[in-house]
Amino acid sequence: MALAETIGGIFLIVGILTRITGVIFSIILVDAIFHIRWNNGFFIAKGGWDFDLALIAMTLFIVVMGSGRLSISSSLKKIPSFLQ
Repeated sequence: MALAETIGGIFLIVGILTRITGVIFSIILVDAIFHIRWNNGFFIAKGGWDFDLALIAMTLFIVVMGSGRLSISSSLKKIPSFLQ
């Protein structure tokens, strides 16, 4: 789990496999909500899961939008096909 979050965080920062990483992070967050924070209620002040829900929304946004134009995967698409 920690390895997925560390490597996944690096992938998100540099822009490699962003959609796959976003899906993995969403799964991890859903698991955290239901197994750790669900009984504490909604609000984060009481150990709840509202912040995790916001993080899920952010990761799903990354899944839908993909990596940006400054990412490594975007710059790899610009390489002419004869150089690949």
